[in-house]
Amino acid sequence: MLGFVDRTQWKTFLGEFSKRNQLRPAHLEVVGDIGAQIAEEHLPFVGVGFETKGHNAGSVEIALGGETAADERHLSHLVSNVERIAPLIGTNGMEDGLGIEDQNGVKTILRFETLPEIENRELRERRQLVH
Repeated sequence: MLGFVDRTQWKTFLGEFSKRNQLRPAHLEVVGDIGAQIAEEHLPFVGVGFETKGHNAGSVEIALGGETAADERHLSHLVSNVERIAPLIGTNGMEDGLGIEDQNGVKTILRFETLPEIENRELRERRQLVH
């Protein structure tokens, strides 16, 4: 992970990141001593926040879930003892996700997914512009 966010900016950065990327389909995995473990795929990104008080101080919580209150699909993932946070930037210069590393070197990686139907529509639109 390159381009780490300064610790003093974590709360602000994560709030802005959440607003910019809300409801994008997401893939969440944790990479540690036992390899990569997929926690979730295809759930919409709800938000991410930095906890500054209480017993979870120094933790980052990632929330994924359904698009409406009636949708019961949801996941909350807590990363304790956060050491570093970095936005993941794609080749197109856009945010592709977020990387979070804890004090033990375990990395939590949130990547935004491109759904095939959206990708195909974008390709068709690009081809029409070229012709």
